[in-house]
Amino acid sequence: MDLTPAAGGSRTPRFLSFHARDVLIVAILVFVAAIAGSLSRPAGFLAAFWPANAVLAGVLVRSLQLRTLPVILGAAIGYLAAAMVVGDSLRLALVLTGGNLVGVLAFTLLFGALDPEDQALSRPQGVISLLLMTCAASAAAGIVGGVALSEISGRSYFEAWAGWFAAELVNYLALLPVMLTVPPPSKWLPLPRLRPGRVWQALLPVMGLAAAIGLSLLVTRPIGIVFPVPALIWCALTLPLAATAVLVMIYSGLAMIGIKLGLFDLGLGADVTGDAITAVHLGVALVALGPMVIASVNAERRRRIEQLERLARHDSLTDALTRSTFMEAGTGLLAELLEDEAAVAVLVLDADNFKQINDVHGHPSGDRVLVAVAAAIRTAIRQGDLFGRIGGEEFALVLPRVSRREAQAVAERMRKAVANLAVVLESGSLQRITVSIGVAFDASSRTGLSEMVSLADRAMYEAKRAGRDQVVICDLENSERPPMQ
Repeated sequence: MDLTPAAGGSRTPRFLSFHARDVLIVAILVFVAAIAGSLSRPAGFLAAFWPANAVLAGVLVRSLQLRTLPVILGAAIGYLAAAMVVGDSLRLALVLTGGNLVGVLAFTLLFGALDPEDQALSRPQGVISLLLMTCAASAAAGIVGGVALSEISGRSYFEAWAGWFAAELVNYLALLPVMLTVPPPSKWLPLPRLRPGRVWQALLPVMGLAAAIGLSLLVTRPIGIVFPVPALIWCALTLPLAATAVLVMIYSGLAMIGIKLGLFDLGLGADVTGDAITAVHLGVALVALGPMVIASVNAERRRRIEQLERLARHDSLTDALTRSTFMEAGTGLLAELLEDEAAVAVLVLDADNFKQINDVHGHPSGDRVLVAVAAAIRTAIRQGDLFGRIGGEEFALVLPRVSRREAQAVAERMRKAVANLAVVLESGSLQRITVSIGVAFDASSRTGLSEMVSLADRAMYEAKRAGRDQVVICDLENSERPPMQ
């Protein structure tokens, strides 16, 4: 059993440990969501849109520490309090709460056991798993909830079970993708900066969806409910996964509320709570599923493209830029600096006596040394500095907008960071490392990158000849500058 330390040095089962604040927050969250859902509950039927179960299930899946018995009891209190506020009898409130919790716990146990990438719906199999496990959770919830719905609507138990299942399923598929994909509020800021063209690219499908939803409300025939589907697919192909999930939630919520309010003429006459409503609920659920599958496939495709691009641009061992990428990015950076006549420094570093390490201890040990050197270099550079591997044990950096003194200070930080390393080799022995560093500094960025790398390389060899583990600077400020390349 998983145990966590408790006060006084004793140990209690994790599922019993809790923070009172967590219990209170979950209870209030469930209460507010249940009250909001109860406002859409017509007489004789379930709520048109019931967010409480999906919200609770999403919170429990995303936060392992909240999967405790006290938190579940707090959620039950939230359900019961909401039911009593809207006027349900105690017996009915208990049955409704039981149905809600059975579904939430079933989904949490099933979906919470999946790989985190599948839980985040970033892969298509995650969306398929979501469908299968919401079906299982909805069916389990209907076993208990069907009793309450049969009492509310006067239908047979099987019809009530089917109605609960369909309503639960559409609420899960409408709301859970938002709960599972939207990042936490701490990551909402700062907002990403988009070029005007990208802004319009994002806004057009959203505007199209809004127009399609408006049109569906004007056309009272049953076909109107599917008018937004092409726009939802457009959104899924264009927007991020989380944005698509929010738009699917908006569509599904409006569709279900519209059905309950009679905005769509489904040919049901006065019987708006029968089997036909169950079938319409299932239809809305499947409509909600389609765009999420497309968005998930698109998200995985983007991620794989980014991975391939990163593999092509970064050295697989040290994760530094490859030589070609470093030279390309550095040339562009120097061109920008030249426009402002800003200063730039180019550094070339070489691990001292690296060939000896390879010859004596083998190439796997040499690889460990390179990885450690690269990690030490990263601790000394700034955001915006370019870092690349341009040879076997040779690294290079471009430091934009630095003074000569700052460039020297960065180089010294790197030298000391590497000198403090003690790398564990394949044999288990410790290896001390030093680097020799050459710096080429240009106060106005008029020298081409290739020439600056060459000058820094010469300065690095001067450092080696001077005894290694040193920094040598080649200052171009007062010398004749080569032409821009």
